[in-house]
Amino acid sequence: MIRDLFDRHNKIWRAAFIVVGVIVSVIQFLRIARRPPGDFPLHWTSGHFIATGEFLYTRNINYPYPPFWGFVHSTLAWIPMETAYLLVYPLFFVALYVLVRVLNRLSEVHFPLGKNELFWMVTVAILLSSRYLIRDMLECGVNLALVAAAWLAVYLWREKKELQGSLILGFAMALKCTPSLFWVWFILKREWKMAGLTFLAAACFTLSPMLKLGYAEYDRTVRHWVFNVMHGFKEKDPSKGIAGPVPIANMSLRITLARYLMHFPRDHEGRMKTPLYVDFLNLPPVTAGRIISLSMLVFLIFIAWLFRRHYDDRSDERILWECAVLSILILLYSPVTWGQHCVGIFPGVYLLIRSSMSQKHFTKPLKVGIGLFVFLVLILNRAFIGKFYSELLGTYHTSTFLFLGIIGFLLSRHFRVTRGKTAEAALQPVQEHAPVTA
Repeated sequence: MIRDLFDRHNKIWRAAFIVVGVIVSVIQFLRIARRPPGDFPLHWTSGHFIATGEFLYTRNINYPYPPFWGFVHSTLAWIPMETAYLLVYPLFFVALYVLVRVLNRLSEVHFPLGKNELFWMVTVAILLSSRYLIRDMLECGVNLALVAAAWLAVYLWREKKELQGSLILGFAMALKCTPSLFWVWFILKREWKMAGLTFLAAACFTLSPMLKLGYAEYDRTVRHWVFNVMHGFKEKDPSKGIAGPVPIANMSLRITLARYLMHFPRDHEGRMKTPLYVDFLNLPPVTAGRIISLSMLVFLIFIAWLFRRHYDDRSDERILWECAVLSILILLYSPVTWGQHCVGIFPGVYLLIRSSMSQKHFTKPLKVGIGLFVFLVLILNRAFIGKFYSELLGTYHTSTFLFLGIIGFLLSRHFRVTRGKTAEAALQPVQEHAPVTA
């Protein structure tokens, strides 16, 4: 009955969801116009420093970001920060459009859908990722743009347009180190042309701030950035990062595992003073750090082993599942993962929903997983349960475990395709030598 009612008023429901999306977008725009709430002021300041000749990392502003990030933002230095913020805001919608179009092009052969089904599939994927998409709106979609750039590079590679794809991926890598995982994937696949061109593109973009800064200032700036990054990597206490104690909101895998393997100090930013905050194991920080580093390395090696095959067919379905896993691994292995960065789950969510709708079959585990995700991420959020309980839930890093769960579903689809290909290959010689009957 409910489905019939929904089908009869399909156009009305579609219009309603579009209106809700517009309302949310306008609200975020008004928040930006009233009081800049995101990190864009810091990014604009970085660009202003480069444009005016001031040292890029003055007062350690934006120190996790490489110099090219500030160099790109220097193009906005002549515009007042508040105006620039509003002008860049539409980047979010451009990035979302590009990402959805690219995902559609990559998956339409394997998971065909009609226009109406496609609309609702995209709507469901957006709804499931909405908490992170809405947060990235306040950052003008820069994180979504990086995800879209990586997937666009994969699409262009599939179309044998390595030069264009390498320029896009190299640009993203120079802006932020995390998209480099896609470059590593191309190396793993022995796609040497794409990997080589991408490296050259990333190197050129990375060196380009020298045109503005000059060699001496550029060298000073890069050394400062590298020092900060290496300082974070050398930290043996997993509860600390580049900027000291890691806050509650950080969803990276390192701090998540640290939460369960050791007791954070009483004044730690990731700890809350409430009986509802429960400690678990109490390993020494150095021991916990070693266990975490080893576990993360083993998991990464395991993924690399699974993805080791070179595919002659660039339209192989497994490429979709592998790239979706990469997008989430970036979140888990990055030392800093805030809510706005978690738009990286969107491709994986999109593909899981699309494949299930195309095959008209949602497995019971996937239904349970979606229900759990909706409850823990969309319902138990700050808007419904308040700041205190939202932060308390954040101390248990449930979102990080959900991201690992999404990877589990993606890998299961990858396994299924691999099994099918293996069975196909095993049957082929039998079919070739089968006797011909009259």
